[in-house]
Amino acid sequence: MSDMESNYQKILNFMTESGERLVTRAGKIADIGITKKDLTEEDIAIESGFKDIITQFGPDHVLYGEEENNLFQTSDNVWVVDPISSTASFIAGLPHYAIVVAHLIKGSVVFAAVYDPSVNEMFTAYKGKGAFLNGESIKSSVDQNKIVFLESAVWKDPEIIIRAREIIKDYSLEKNKYSFAVNYCWVACGRFDGIVSFTKDSFPEFAGGFIIQEAGGQFTNIKGESNIDPADRIFVGGNERVYEDVFEKLKNI
Repeated sequence: MSDMESNYQKILNFMTESGERLVTRAGKIADIGITKKDLTEEDIAIESGFKDIITQFGPDHVLYGEEENNLFQTSDNVWVVDPISSTASFIAGLPHYAIVVAHLIKGSVVFAAVYDPSVNEMFTAYKGKGAFLNGESIKSSVDQNKIVFLESAVWKDPEIIIRAREIIKDYSLEKNKYSFAVNYCWVACGRFDGIVSFTKDSFPEFAGGFIIQEAGGQFTNIKGESNIDPADRIFVGGNERVYEDVFEKLKNI
């Protein structure tokens, strides 16, 4: 096993162990957020655990995380972490929250993992090697007409949401409160044909978008760029047919 493979396995082991603990605490944990809503001691502990592991990989490995490491630093090796994607679901004891990580080398994602402990589903992807669910290869779907349409609870421009829904109303649009990262993975494995998301940040998109891409689909920001930026907030993804149609309709929104 190469050093990089060993590093990734350490990350996956940590995610699995943390997820097993989350399942026992879901619905039984307090929101300790003061300046932001939906923050738990587990969000902080998991992000800190990621940092402890990542700093062992070398001085050029830096963490960009949602809670206490949210300043994006330029480095050859950047790890983008969302310790709990959909903390609100976790606090409520509802399913489909996730632990999320992506590894960027010189600005491009080369590895990503999304773990949904509520159903024990680990999605992974490796640059040029494909995407996997619990170790089995996955591919994006081409035989449905179903898009998941997500908007952050703190999105401040409702008019653009209304316009977007109207533009793509010919599709069957689904809205849910599951983790954005989980929804991206569900596109990657064919449970949805595509996704449109209006987000409060871009932490889960680095991993989720990469998993869609490695599953044979497409994922970009609203400018059509597949290498996303931390400042991006609108994203389109899906199998090739749906992505191209939806992106063309929404690109000038």
